[in-house]
Amino acid sequence: MRVFKFGGASVKEAEAVRNVAAIIRDHGDIHNLLVVVSAMGKTTNALEQLLDTYFQKKPYDTAIEAIKQYHLTILKDLFEEGHLAYTTLDYYIAKLKDTLANKINLEAFDEAYDQVVSFGELISTNIIHLYLNSQAINSEWVDARQYIKTNNRWREGKVDLVWSESLIQKELVPILSEKIVITQGFLGGTIGGKTTTLGREGSDYSAALFAACLKAASATIWKDVPGILNADPKLITDTKLFEYLTYKEAAEMTFYGAHVIHPKTIKPLANKTIPLYVRSFVNPEKTGTCINGEKTDKQVPSIIFKFNQILVTFKVKDLTFITEQNLSIILNALTKFNIKINLMQSTAISFSICTENNLRKIEELKEYLQTEFEIIDEKDSELITILNYDTPTLDKILANKKVCLEQKTQASYRAVVKSL
Repeated sequence: MRVFKFGGASVKEAEAVRNVAAIIRDHGDIHNLLVVVSAMGKTTNALEQLLDTYFQKKPYDTAIEAIKQYHLTILKDLFEEGHLAYTTLDYYIAKLKDTLANKINLEAFDEAYDQVVSFGELISTNIIHLYLNSQAINSEWVDARQYIKTNNRWREGKVDLVWSESLIQKELVPILSEKIVITQGFLGGTIGGKTTTLGREGSDYSAALFAACLKAASATIWKDVPGILNADPKLITDTKLFEYLTYKEAAEMTFYGAHVIHPKTIKPLANKTIPLYVRSFVNPEKTGTCINGEKTDKQVPSIIFKFNQILVTFKVKDLTFITEQNLSIILNALTKFNIKINLMQSTAISFSICTENNLRKIEELKEYLQTEFEIIDEKDSELITILNYDTPTLDKILANKKVCLEQKTQASYRAVVKSL
């Protein structure tokens, strides 16, 4: 039993879909293979923009039509006129319109987000499934929401792994013994039948969950990079490929913000010692990176950038010190507004956090705490993490940067910076 995962870039156009089919045919199996697929291209972004338009009470028909036309362009290159794929697309577009027209609670943005943004994966997986069958690759489409069961924490559903594994073992294993299963990444479902999502870019996590529940021999994430590199090749020219990483090394890199795999991906696989392969869909014959329990001698600096950050500093107003009670108030507020801390630092009279620059949440936080703290923010910030750092790497990466906050240990360097 194996699990493959394909992200949005790997299915962004008709030729990419053909490539996915070729990888499944050449590197997969005719059964005992579960394939997790993300929304096509930038569809998730388009659906997020659609939802923002809806909540602003502006006309949104044009946005829906653009999403439909994008997928139609792909269909026309893959299927003859009249194929079931066209009817399927029409069905999901109609359901999307109905969801917006009748079923959205204007007071609950996060819940609405999950119900709307999930259409990207539902559409993409149906297209992939129908194309595979048209190429004599026997597959069955299944709804991940029926198997990945979560609570109702919108936009980051907490998975009930025991329940999910029971359903997957009982219902999916028999199907997989006969054919390939195509399902969605990113999506879960509540006991009441509502859609949840597992966190932005959460399809990797979905693949790990399915692999763990299936007790798979391996999971493979197909990317547009040759494997896991020590830095983003779009930002650093002389990157190096890691052929092997331990679960701990990979988890540390993802925790600090490496984008190759989702941070939650490693734990379900490590718990059952399932190896994770990160391979290139551009050069599928290459072996890429293998993440398993084997110890490595990795000493190459790993450089991780997180953009669109904001540094928020809370200062007590009466010149008293930051106490445990102050920290409790701040941390409870961060939990209330579901704001994640990417870096934090305390001084005698202030407490600073670096987090994603989500304008809506930050403004809610500031309004909530404004009577108790003076709150200062540094927008347009960037968080840099360097693992196994050395002086030449620090000098190179921090050139032309203003360091606003930094932390250094023997093995890691982290800094919130702004460009000069």
